Amino acid sequence: MMHHLYGSLWRSGLLLVLIFLAACAQPPRVTQPLSDFEQHLEQPTVTSVPPELPPEVAQALLPKLETEAALVPTVVQEPRFDVAAQKIQAREFFMGLVTGTPYNMVVQPGIEGQISLTLKNVTIPEVMEVLRDVYGYYYRQTSTGFQVMRGELQTQLFHVNYLNLVRKGSSQTRVSSGQVSDYDGDDDDNSGSNNRDNRDRSVVSGSQVGTESVNDFWTELATALRTMVGQEEGRRVIIQPQASVVVVRALPPELRQVADYLTAIQGNLQRQVTLEAKILEVELSDGFQSGINWALFVGGDVVLSQTGGGTIFGDAGVSDTAGNSGILSPLNPTKMVEGSTASAFGGVFSAALSFNNFAAFIELLETQGDVQVLSSPRIATVNNQKAVIKVGSDEFFVTDISSTTVTGTATTTSPDITLTPFFSGIALDVTPQIDAGGRVTLHVHPTISQVTDQQKTITVSGQVQTLPLAFSTVRESDSIVSAQSGQVVVIGGLMKNLSTKKSAGIPLLGQLPGVGSLFRHSQVGTRKSELVILLRPMVVDDGTWETALQESSDSFEQLGSRLNKEWRGGLFARPVQ
Repeated sequence: MMHHLYGSLWRSGLLLVLIFLAACAQPPRVTQPLSDFEQHLEQPTVTSVPPELPPEVAQALLPKLETEAALVPTVVQEPRFDVAAQKIQAREFFMGLVTGTPYNMVVQPGIEGQISLTLKNVTIPEVMEVLRDVYGYYYRQTSTGFQVMRGELQTQLFHVNYLNLVRKGSSQTRVSSGQVSDYDGDDDDNSGSNNRDNRDRSVVSGSQVGTESVNDFWTELATALRTMVGQEEGRRVIIQPQASVVVVRALPPELRQVADYLTAIQGNLQRQVTLEAKILEVELSDGFQSGINWALFVGGDVVLSQTGGGTIFGDAGVSDTAGNSGILSPLNPTKMVEGSTASAFGGVFSAALSFNNFAAFIELLETQGDVQVLSSPRIATVNNQKAVIKVGSDEFFVTDISSTTVTGTATTTSPDITLTPFFSGIALDVTPQIDAGGRVTLHVHPTISQVTDQQKTITVSGQVQTLPLAFSTVRESDSIVSAQSGQVVVIGGLMKNLSTKKSAGIPLLGQLPGVGSLFRHSQVGTRKSELVILLRPMVVDDGTWETALQESSDSFEQLGSRLNKEWRGGLFARPVQ
């Protein structure tokens, strides 16, 4: 009995050991983790193929397939010929024009006039267009031929695809040095008094830029069509915005002008652009305290240039030229040091880079300072429609305090407090105009604002009052720029100062009282940061989505190559210890 118990325990222990070893075993390694994914990216989408029909079923369906195929009209090559006529009656000319051709001709009674022309190597539709343009014969082309009708009032319906709304937009940029309030205290009231009487406020000095846009499409369309057609002799224009329909009753030449006009405006209205933006904060390096050197970006190529002296307050704690040998000569500032030992103070920065996208541009900016991406909005809008991007928060502040006193059986005084919202964050509004060649004209108004609470102490009538006021720091611009589709538009120069204090010295000796300053190097000053806004408009056309898909495929390929390298020689290739 005891022997049987020991055998069961031994088998159970062996089973537990095997389970533990199986759990610790290294899983089989996949040699190509992304090969299947890349293969699916390269292959087009293949629809499922239905199973092949049995021969007897296919034979039974064959006559029906032949009958349906016979119903499909064949494409007939347009015959070309020479046409010559000299004072031929219009009805006779039209009826003889289609003789020997696959077209039919119907001429409405009352068509009169004589036709004289000479045309070479033309088709029937081309001849009909010439007669319409020169002689004014109105015609309608049908599936069987042409119908020539008199120039009488006709009613035609047009479809216009546009939203039924009125859209208004405005942007303001103001620079003022103050305001003056003119107090008018003559407006007294017998039943009470309002301490906030009429005040006429005027700006002392400054500048202001205001931009307004009003889009009332259907009203403007009705005005334009009524101007083109007129309203005499039974002409009418009916607009139905809810149904996106326009009904016009006019003469055939006028209807043709209306059709051309509606085709043109709908083509312009449907143009769409995708706006990609990067809002960057660049904390400038010591060599660029006067601002970003935009000369380096001309043509997308960076040229060799001197950017100022080096500093020991870098990430490495030494100057950029530390360890180099040479003579620092002011006669040749662009030449790297060579010849003898150079000091670790001062130096030359140079770089070369060609860029064609945001990533390369940001990489180039990083050579002139620390780059922080504040926001990367992306929005799509149609032609001449304002797009607004707002990221931040609104906080209410007290902007006006007054009191109202009412006299009667009892005197009552009630405070009147005015709260105004102040926005802190990033706001960008853009209005594009897209021409037929893909060039985009942009009205750009970026705003970076930061609002904090500030206590202000004032004395009024001998009484000291402390008021919480809003302290706003704003950086904004208002400009109109033009660029081709895909080009990067740069808006820069919005700078601010940052207080800095840095020190470096020999340990212990730099902390000695009195003589410690001899072993320390201190730097107290200000650094500057510059706000840079990058905009790239992309006109949406038939090839835009294919381009975006190709860019996504390229990104996946780059990701796959990097993961394959890590898989073969990186973390995943190491055996489990």
